[in-house]
Amino acid sequence: MRLGPVIIAFGLLNAARSSTDNQRKWSYSDWRAGAIFKRQSGAAACPVPQDVTVTAPKGTPFVPLSQPELDSIVEWLGGSSLGLNLSDPSSSTLAMSDNYISHIEILKPNKTDVTSYLSGDSSSVPRYARVVINEGAAEVPGVVQYYVGPLPISDSTTMRPLDYFYNGPNGPKVLYSGGLMDEPRHKAVDAIVTKTMTSIADITLNLTGLAYYGSDDNRTNAEYFVQNPYSTDGTTGGDLAPLATPSDLYVSFDIAGTDASLYHLRMIVYNLVVYNSTDDFRAAWSAGEITKTPNPTTDDSFLDKDRTGSVRDLEDRFAPTVLTLDGNRYRVDNTNKYLTYMGWSFYTRFDKDVGIQFYDIRFKGESVLYELSLQDALVQYSGNNPFQTGTAYSDRFYGIGAQAVRPIPGYDCPYHATYWNATFNDGTILRTIDRAICIFETDIGAPLTRHNVYNQWEQSTKGSKLVVRMIATLGNYDYIWDYGFWVDGSITVDARASGYVQANYYRPDDNGRWGPRIGETISGTMHTHVMNFKADFDIVDTSNSFRRTELIVENITQPWYPERGVFESMRYDIGDIPSESGGLLDLPTIGQSMYTVINKDRLNAWGEPRGYRIMPGLSNVYLPSRNSPFFLKSGEHAKQAFAVSRQHDTEPASMAALSGNVPEAPLVEFWKFFADDESLVQEDLIVWANLGMHHFVRAEDLPNTLTSQAHASLMLAPQNWAVSDGGENTRDLANAVIYHADDDTNGAGQVVPETNGVEAPSCLLLRADDELVGVFEDQS
Repeated sequence: MRLGPVIIAFGLLNAARSSTDNQRKWSYSDWRAGAIFKRQSGAAACPVPQDVTVTAPKGTPFVPLSQPELDSIVEWLGGSSLGLNLSDPSSSTLAMSDNYISHIEILKPNKTDVTSYLSGDSSSVPRYARVVINEGAAEVPGVVQYYVGPLPISDSTTMRPLDYFYNGPNGPKVLYSGGLMDEPRHKAVDAIVTKTMTSIADITLNLTGLAYYGSDDNRTNAEYFVQNPYSTDGTTGGDLAPLATPSDLYVSFDIAGTDASLYHLRMIVYNLVVYNSTDDFRAAWSAGEITKTPNPTTDDSFLDKDRTGSVRDLEDRFAPTVLTLDGNRYRVDNTNKYLTYMGWSFYTRFDKDVGIQFYDIRFKGESVLYELSLQDALVQYSGNNPFQTGTAYSDRFYGIGAQAVRPIPGYDCPYHATYWNATFNDGTILRTIDRAICIFETDIGAPLTRHNVYNQWEQSTKGSKLVVRMIATLGNYDYIWDYGFWVDGSITVDARASGYVQANYYRPDDNGRWGPRIGETISGTMHTHVMNFKADFDIVDTSNSFRRTELIVENITQPWYPERGVFESMRYDIGDIPSESGGLLDLPTIGQSMYTVINKDRLNAWGEPRGYRIMPGLSNVYLPSRNSPFFLKSGEHAKQAFAVSRQHDTEPASMAALSGNVPEAPLVEFWKFFADDESLVQEDLIVWANLGMHHFVRAEDLPNTLTSQAHASLMLAPQNWAVSDGGENTRDLANAVIYHADDDTNGAGQVVPETNGVEAPSCLLLRADDELVGVFEDQS
């Protein structure tokens, strides 16, 4: 067994600042409240929009386990006939060497079962539980996943290893050291950290101003957390890392296995010099051989987000906001978490690992996607020290859905948005996060179409979309995920990040190679965010192909340009990607390739195959390192822009939560999906798309990263979709205006435009410049 390095980088404990915070906040909050409310008395009365209901055509097939179901499964698992020898996970004496239930949730149903149910071919979807058990007492300890069912519990219920979609070397098992940092393991880790750091507290105080005597000791002014990944393949231990202000001190431990008596110090790193024991560290310090670097700053005011400075001109006025003045234009089935909007319809599901997911997505009654869902959010760091170099986060490991937060009305989501609770299984408990999902319609900020044919006609069509938003706080970052459903049939995914950057200890000799100086003793740390999404296309049906249309520049001659001779021109080169061996795709150079999922058997009015285009948006990046040991096999899904594979119920996800700490032996090896080189022509296809940001840290990342820069997006757009006229999908929209020169005019000779009976509601007070009559004449 290889030793597992555990790096601890120490930082200042974030001291309580409540009293000074309150003193700073009172004047701003009072001023802001006055600015908001002082004009309300004179406002016109607008009706508050109410949710409009719809009944899903079928009850949702995505229902979490109820608390009684969870309790019945726990009771059944504890039965003597299974011989699991389970300990109570809530026991204060629970040990790493015990067997105990870590998590139970509904097993996500197979696509084949769901589509059969939704189409009416079957009356229900089989229900099974996914059970995660910490098997510390096993001969080879680990965390093992099983499926239990069918449910409800009966004589026919069985328990089997969940190995049919985990293709890693250990099947559904993660060896113990790559498993969860739960309470028994945390206690064991903290014991060795406390013992070691107490023995050198005088040295660390002298060199850094920091000391750790244990989390409950009043002398402690530092804190740590376990770095990810903290294992390689489940046999090695992990690393520890800083919170708050970083220092120049790092400590590495071996914390492999279930026997805490074997945990030990690996090394101490200070000022990038390695000391292999506490004795070596003390001897060097006593001999004056350690070059001291500046203590980390004790001034944490850079973390403040309270308003400072003079108020900007007119900032006492309430900022523009999204309002629905004429009632909601979408319908909700709150029971089945089903939505309809302007031709769109879809079910949703909430998942502890990744949050909200979308199913059976249809536009104007026809299938577009079976599933659209986040798979993971990775972050890879680098730097000139053991902590930053070895940090590689898989946020699915922490439970992206479990970390969802309630949005702040009017700030995170528009006023009058619809809110849905997020309900999921967490451990053995049914948990709900109140109003974690917000739903609203918004103007896209531009017309979808417009044109002016001088002296003849002019038109403009409003651009709108429905947004389903989720926000989750994953450690130091808040992520905002928006799923947009546009009235023209497009779908967008937008990801934004804010929060605290994971900073580094500032070293002048680094010369900014891993990030600029952004504070007294801190610098930014270069890192890359990559978010992987699953788009299971069913373009009309499940017979789909993946087409690449390339823009080719070539030398040509043409008889109508004899004087040009040979000259450069452009054309399309159109072809399908025939099989999975060609399914791992990079971004095309300067955008000279278009990727579309098409159905060759379903043509539009002009005989073109109907499909959807995959359009890169902002920052469609992927991991720049393909061979980093910290994402060796666990990050394969994030190492190309797009990947296209055949759909299989045995390949439901590109990543598994417990893969985050076993980069050499993950539960899912994504590239194995492509090893059998299956056909991609008129088959059931999945596109795995990446978007993200190379975060070039800057001073403006303090106190919080700005979402204006930390923003990535992707669009799925109709391509030759419409059947009736072969054109774009907005001619049936009533929120459009058109002027015809030969239409009726008013007494002043001005054209009266056609608005399809849709007018601004009376509560919207308009100015003279907002009048529609007269606009057409001003264009001529």
